[in-house]
Amino acid sequence: MQTQENHHLTTIIDALLPLLRAFCRGEYGIALGGAHAKGVDDAESDIDLYVFTRDILPAEARQQRCAAIPAITGITSWGNAGALVQAGTDFYYNGVKIEVWFRHIDYISGIIAECQRGIVKQELVTWTVMGFYNHCALSDLHYMHPLDDPFDVLAHWQTAVHHYPPQLRRAIIDRHMHAAQFWPNNFHYKSAVERGDSIYTCGIVQQVIHNLIQVIFALNEAYFPGDKKLNIALNHLSTKPERCVERIHNLLYPGADVGPPQLRHQRQTLVALTDEVAALATAIGDTTQSEVN
Repeated sequence: MQTQENHHLTTIIDALLPLLRAFCRGEYGIALGGAHAKGVDDAESDIDLYVFTRDILPAEARQQRCAAIPAITGITSWGNAGALVQAGTDFYYNGVKIEVWFRHIDYISGIIAECQRGIVKQELVTWTVMGFYNHCALSDLHYMHPLDDPFDVLAHWQTAVHHYPPQLRRAIIDRHMHAAQFWPNNFHYKSAVERGDSIYTCGIVQQVIHNLIQVIFALNEAYFPGDKKLNIALNHLSTKPERCVERIHNLLYPGADVGPPQLRHQRQTLVALTDEVAALATAIGDTTQSEVN
C-alpha cells in the first residue's frame, strides 16, 4: 500500500517529468536518485532527479521553462549545452527542494568502463567533503529508480553495475589502505599530538577515517554512497570492525577538553582501528588469492 509520503513524491515526479523531457535533445533516461532512491530519506531530504542525455537546453532556456510554471520558485541553473559533462537546474516545487542533475551519457558509460578496469579517480570539488570519486556514479546507478527510460539507457547501465567489479574492489582497497596507514604512526602526527595541535590532528583523523571507510565498503563489495548518512550505511555492512560506527564517532568527537592526553588516546584508538581494517583487508586478499589459485 502506498503511503501518503510516497504518493506525494509520485505526484511531484509526475508533474515534473514533462519539464525534464523538454530539457533534453535526443535520447535520454530519467531516474530518481539520492536519499529517496536509497530508502534513507527524512524530513530534511530534497528530491534528486537525474537526467542522462547527450545534449540539453542552455542554462538560460532551462531557467525560462521553469519560470513559466507557477509552482516553481528559487531557480538556479549551471552548466550549458554543447560541452555537457555535468550540469544542473535546482528549484523549489510548491516549497519542496528539487535538484535536477544532468549527466552526459558517454561520460557515465566511460566511468563504468574505468571502474570495471579498476581505475579509481578522485575529483576535489567544493560540493562534497572528501571529493567526488568516479565509482560514486556506480553507486548512484545501483540505487536509482528509473522513471522514464525509453532508450534503455538506465536498464543497460544497471545491468552493468549489478555485480561489484572485482578489479574496482582491489584498487580501492589498495589505494585507501595505503593512504590510511600513512598517518597513524607518522612522526609529524605524533609531534602534533604532543604539542596539542588539535586543528592539525583533527584533519589527520578525518582523512584516515575516510580512507578506512572506503576500504570497508570495498571489502563488503558495496558501492561507496557518498559522504552523507554514512553511519546508517556502515551499520548495514557485515564485514567491519566491532562497534565500528561508535568508535568512529568517538574518534571524531574526543571531548571538550582536547590536549596531549586526549590526543594520545585518540591516536592510539586510530592506530587500533586502522590495524583491524588492515587485518580484514589482508584476510580478504588471502581468500581472493586462494580462490584464483
